[in-house]
Amino acid sequence: MRSHPAFDLFEEVCVELRDQDETVLTDVEFADATVDRLKRAFQETTNQAAINKAILYLRGHFEARGSALPFDYDLATGRVTATSRDYINFVCDSQEQRSKPKVSRDFECATSNHLATKLTGLVRRVGSPRRKHKTRKRFAAYLIKEFKFRKGVLKGQDKDGGLDILWFPPLGAFPFRAIVSIQCKNSPYDRDDGFQSVGRAKQMLSRHPYAGETHLHCVLYNDYIDDKLMDHARTAEFVPLGLSDLAPLIVSVTVDRL
Repeated sequence: MRSHPAFDLFEEVCVELRDQDETVLTDVEFADATVDRLKRAFQETTNQAAINKAILYLRGHFEARGSALPFDYDLATGRVTATSRDYINFVCDSQEQRSKPKVSRDFECATSNHLATKLTGLVRRVGSPRRKHKTRKRFAAYLIKEFKFRKGVLKGQDKDGGLDILWFPPLGAFPFRAIVSIQCKNSPYDRDDGFQSVGRAKQMLSRHPYAGETHLHCVLYNDYIDDKLMDHARTAEFVPLGLSDLAPLIVSVTVDRL
């Protein structure tokens, strides 16, 4: 299942801005296939009208996540200015890495770095292969010592127990501390693939004597999660996330007192 074609345009803009801070993009700068899909999606007959609607759609998508597009796009002139260089580069790298198994570790590490700009607490990328605690014995000792897992936490041929990234929000203290498991899929959205990954992670976290069933599971795809994909994932028992969920925050915490 494909995400909205506006994200194809989004990535094309990011690629154009990778080596420059500002440019002017007309409708002929974008791939014909992208523009054709946008015209169908927005029921427009002209290229520019479809592109303008795509930019407005993207603005709303990022704003819903407390973020903003990593570039300013002038709908009247097509002038585009980069506003978040690190995130633009991350998007470009992720596009190049998508569905390439040999660079999955790079995608996980980059994801953990961008998560760290949005979260507080502890973010730990623990998936295999690792450059620290490489062996099963040393990794198991790390999990037991740092996060109070049970002895014998790794079973059978476990290398990472199915875990990719663990986030420990600053709520509680070990061993009673909230745990969020974030699976990384260096591939487009696939609910069944995410469900299988979450199943392994659930088994692993069940070996924590205090986590029980209180932990939260997310699956972050090298993709973009629009309303259609969110609806498709609603029975999968995990929170689907995409690259846009890693954009820098412009709104951190809001409090409403009812």
